[in-house]
Amino acid sequence: MKQNSNYDIRKRTDYENIMREFGIEEIDKLQSEIEQDIFFFRRKIVIAHRDFNKILERAKNGLDWAIISGRGPSNDLHIGHLIVFELILELQKKFGCKFFMPLSDDEKYVFRKLKALNNETYKLAIENAIDIFALGFEPDNVHCYLSSETPRIYRLALDFSVNLTYNSIKAALGFSGEENAGTVFYSCVQAAHILQPSVDYNFPVVVPIGLDQDVYMRLTRDVAGKRKITAPASIYVKYLKGLTGGPMSSSIPETCVYIRDDKKTIKKKIMSALTGGRDTLKEQKELGGVPEKCTVFNWFETFFIRDDEELEQIRTQCKNGKLICGKDCKPKLYNLVCEYQDKFTLKRKEVIKNLEKYFDHPIKPEILEQIRCT
Repeated sequence: MKQNSNYDIRKRTDYENIMREFGIEEIDKLQSEIEQDIFFFRRKIVIAHRDFNKILERAKNGLDWAIISGRGPSNDLHIGHLIVFELILELQKKFGCKFFMPLSDDEKYVFRKLKALNNETYKLAIENAIDIFALGFEPDNVHCYLSSETPRIYRLALDFSVNLTYNSIKAALGFSGEENAGTVFYSCVQAAHILQPSVDYNFPVVVPIGLDQDVYMRLTRDVAGKRKITAPASIYVKYLKGLTGGPMSSSIPETCVYIRDDKKTIKKKIMSALTGGRDTLKEQKELGGVPEKCTVFNWFETFFIRDDEELEQIRTQCKNGKLICGKDCKPKLYNLVCEYQDKFTLKRKEVIKNLEKYFDHPIKPEILEQIRCT
């Protein structure tokens, strides 16, 4: 699968083909081993895995393990970004695992998504971290760091760089040879992010990602094999549909709801969402809707309605023509999103009070002061 960079990856949804292509196992085969009632597995939002059975075995035996998922600084997080972190939070609550979160400002810089690494981008990264922690993470179980501010990561990346060749990186990522040197070396940095908990704490790790991001796992597992480090496991998560029906994209605001959108904007976006409704009210009542094609129902199923009976009732009533998109389902989704946002806003204030406890390094005092004064 040719890929120009991790910012140009097409969000493929042909999941079965990707799994066959790269030898990834369906999560269904593990369901009997997942003893805990985990929402994202039950709803099949987690669709596949590699070596997660080994992580589950450790969990059953009371042994430590860790989850790692990074975040590149951006202006605002949207609901789609939060699915992975909600999954991590649920796994952490069920199993007590540690969560490592590199803030990859360096990645955004070398791939030219940030013009500079300065106090502005530093603050942006910290703000993104606050948003993620506000989902409910406790500082005692979190290791967060800004990648460009963490010498240990660069020492590991340098160490691992002798185990990856330019040709292997070029072939895996589809580089043309015109990329800057930082983009090539960044595969070593990414391997350092993923393997650092194993090297420094002896924690086997699992990484939740989209299937189309598996190329980075394969590169890192190659390094792990050469260095005799426990190979990282991975679980693969479906993307939340954009409100317009296609992939959700930060650069297309109408496809997503940002976590800090105002209520008026949220309502406008949701009321304009693509649904599985019929062309006329008469047809809707006679023929029923098509929830499988509806972005509103997809948001219910993937994120906002956790009760299975309630979800099935909505599905049945939709198909039977008992629900009207603009009168019933869209207002319901709007209310659920607003409730979620209100809880997030309250929790965010608590996180800011204890912000230093989440980080493995000091936060710049001037940045901390700016955040606490806003």
